[in-house]
Amino acid sequence: MLSKLYGNRMNIENVNDVEIYRIAAGVLSEITHDFNGGIYAKLGGNLNFSWVDKKMVTAWAESKGNPDSPPNHEIILSYELARQVYRDIEGYYEFAASALLEEPMITIFNSFNPKPQLPDFDKKAIITNMYLGAITWVFFHELGHLTQEHGYIRSIFGKGEPKTRIEDCESDGEKKLEGKAATISHVTELAADVYATYSCIMELIRHFSPEQLDDVNEESKKLFQGNLYLMVCGISCIFYRFNGERLLEPHEEPIGSHPTPIRRLELCIPNIFERLDVNGTGHKLHGMDRSVLVNLCIGAAESVGFFWLWPYIHPDAIPEHFFVKGVLQDPYKTSYWKEIIESWDEIKVEINKIKRFGNERGLLFFTDELRDEVFS
Repeated sequence: MLSKLYGNRMNIENVNDVEIYRIAAGVLSEITHDFNGGIYAKLGGNLNFSWVDKKMVTAWAESKGNPDSPPNHEIILSYELARQVYRDIEGYYEFAASALLEEPMITIFNSFNPKPQLPDFDKKAIITNMYLGAITWVFFHELGHLTQEHGYIRSIFGKGEPKTRIEDCESDGEKKLEGKAATISHVTELAADVYATYSCIMELIRHFSPEQLDDVNEESKKLFQGNLYLMVCGISCIFYRFNGERLLEPHEEPIGSHPTPIRRLELCIPNIFERLDVNGTGHKLHGMDRSVLVNLCIGAAESVGFFWLWPYIHPDAIPEHFFVKGVLQDPYKTSYWKEIIESWDEIKVEINKIKRFGNERGLLFFTDELRDEVFS
């Protein structure tokens, strides 16, 4: 998986579109091959990966069977997704190497330790690793839909037509989802986010952590911290790109097919530092205590938010709910998150029955503290 991907170093100066497609195709085809030779072979099924030549940023997952039969799964990405994500990351690099270091940005992140800043790697390593992390996260997100059979779940619980295909794109399409259909769409997107983020974190650990704790040194910690920062940046770029022209402001209830980028980040980021701060001993591996992990991850996500804010959205001011504050600070936690949690509790039993594979820690989870706040 990523242990192979991050090793793909190449000259990325003046990379043309065809080379971008080649990079992504090589990486994702290799992941697909590994899954087919392992988990899918044991299940007697098949995972196929392919491209579509659509002039839009889109990806989808298709399950061509039923939950009781061997999985016949397909993941499709558009070439435009591969191209645009790479160009977004190039743009973010230029922003982070200049504007992010200017006094206004330093002031905004004054309380952060560490402040958001590109790791001390060369440009080639930064852009390559951020891109591979982002495009791989998209693949795992689609795989999360498939392993939990979200098409089937949406047709059963979302009061919609039976679906074999779930699409993630910059547009909601002609008909914007509302009511129960929107809620089930949101909760399954969040579930796929958590699966993808957990998968990427585990690959990051496998690649950048020494096999023995005795071998941990300052250089290995530096590599881990830098690549964690780049991974969070890559995931954040994906959230903002897929949000397209949808509003950034949170709604009181689920509307449309996807949550806002901030809400997705507020669920994914805690999953990252929870996995990396296991029983308070994670610092032995990567050199970061909980507060440093939180600042690094939130700082990375918010730096990408600022990169998107002005050139893409052109606001008159920073939106009121723009910063990643945590689900407990959501102004609509007792309405939006109440619907999400209730729906997850409703579908989780069925998902546990039919999910194809995956560690329990890759399942969507809500803390007792959040549940007490939401249902009090």
